[in-house]
Amino acid sequence: MPRLSGDVRLGEDLVQIRHTDVSAFSSGEGKRTAMTTTKRNNAPPVALAEGYYYENGCTVASKVHLTERNYGTRRTFFFICDPAAVQAILPDGWILRATAEPEFHLMVHFNDWLHTSHADNTPHAVQAPPYVGFLVPVQNSFLKRSGIMQVYGFAAGSHYTGGPYKAYRGSTYSHSSRFDTNGLDVSLTHDQYKIRSLNSAGVFEISIAHQRTVVARAITGRPNLAVFSPYDNSIERYYTEDLVLERPLAPSLGLSNVKGFSLTWTLPDLKDVMASAKLVAMNYNPAYMREVFERD
Repeated sequence: MPRLSGDVRLGEDLVQIRHTDVSAFSSGEGKRTAMTTTKRNNAPPVALAEGYYYENGCTVASKVHLTERNYGTRRTFFFICDPAAVQAILPDGWILRATAEPEFHLMVHFNDWLHTSHADNTPHAVQAPPYVGFLVPVQNSFLKRSGIMQVYGFAAGSHYTGGPYKAYRGSTYSHSSRFDTNGLDVSLTHDQYKIRSLNSAGVFEISIAHQRTVVARAITGRPNLAVFSPYDNSIERYYTEDLVLERPLAPSLGLSNVKGFSLTWTLPDLKDVMASAKLVAMNYNPAYMREVFERD
């Protein structure tokens, strides 16, 4: 798989990864699409438990109820990492699983939420703040589960510590954005995220510059993503999504519109994982809505 060129510099407490890509602008026609399961990953990696179906690499419960809705924007980075380093942060019984395109070991979501509500659309008394989720594709043969595990996270402020997966740390969260255009057919978005933990020294920073491309509408017809907690096996949530999808970096589709990327990690947690992280794909959702389900 083609990857961005770059280098990794390691210090005693510093992991700094820089990548740059200057390939040509790709274009196409925007369209509305439905999310479907890739044929490369259509066999269950684990035996299915009764009352579950398999889709998109995940085991999903058939009988679920809607618990909440989230609205906002999202930027997702996909990384290839040292598999041994990733496996070392997983709880007992869970192992890293293979994924279809894009192949990845770590997915980092930056979620800037505008609104969260209950199933009946009444607003949450405590709105979810902007947060960063670190997710790993996993499976557990004993539990007969396969999906994504929320292994780590940062949430702005201190009122959302723990969160639904018991994985969020309180933090300061800064997101700055700049938009450039030549007035014709080239537009660049420059985004920078700076995250500092409230409980430990260090910083997590990402800067990205990517050329704007056409977008597509993507909708899931039923829950097709299972998300687990590393601290409690009884926590099992499922997502459906309605989103506007832009793919600045998708090598399997021939899309490489990222013009600059840098990552700095000086936190003690996940240091070995982030030391080996190589950016392989990126999605941007300028409009994003998620419905969250739990088992009946």
